[in-house]
Amino acid sequence: MDRFTVWQVDDVGALMYACPGSRSVGWNQVNKEPAAAPAGFVQVWVSPHNQKTDPAAWAEEGDWVPHEEHRKDDLWIARGEKYILGVDHDGASYNGLGPLPGWLTAEEPPAPPLTLEQLREATQAAATAKRWEVMTGGLMLPTGVRVGTTIDDQNRITSVVANAGLAGLADSDLVDFKAESGWVQISIGEVKQIGGLIGQFVQACYTAERAHHDVIAAITDYAELQGYDVSGGWPDNE
Repeated sequence: MDRFTVWQVDDVGALMYACPGSRSVGWNQVNKEPAAAPAGFVQVWVSPHNQKTDPAAWAEEGDWVPHEEHRKDDLWIARGEKYILGVDHDGASYNGLGPLPGWLTAEEPPAPPLTLEQLREATQAAATAKRWEVMTGGLMLPTGVRVGTTIDDQNRITSVVANAGLAGLADSDLVDFKAESGWVQISIGEVKQIGGLIGQFVQACYTAERAHHDVIAAITDYAELQGYDVSGGWPDNE
């Protein structure tokens, strides 16, 4: 049997690939060679004949028509709402070929602007996040030793101080202490001083956070609130 090239299409006529064929073409196979489709398009076979009733004429007579190709794109109905190809939406559907209907977009729509109260809450949350960043960022002591200030660090110091009495240790007794800057040997009294300095530092962080929250709560101008800077006013950690 004479062999030649045919072009396989899917059930909507979109070109899939070229393959060896015969004069007796198979289902969804077209005899006419398509031109290269522009970027972002796919060639679609359009024939005036019915493939079921006249497959030979359908395979021979028709035209390749480039269609926009969106079948692999993420399509959006609204923010947070993706569209599944072929699914009904208010009486309409889209199969991914051709121009996007007006109710679909190729990019997720932006979130609506925050209300004044939502912006206020977000700005206060940013101040809280900044407090946590500063508060847990460590503390440089006057001796040049850098100590951690996370919750775990605070708990370890509290534990050393609390257990010193149970262990019969006096303030002058020395213990090994692992600071962020390395191992040091310090007295129980110095551990207590470190705990006090960290406590003061942590409280100063909370005081600064509250000051930010109070200022943010008093702002009624949207643009002013948008431009509010939460990066200033925090205690020095050195």
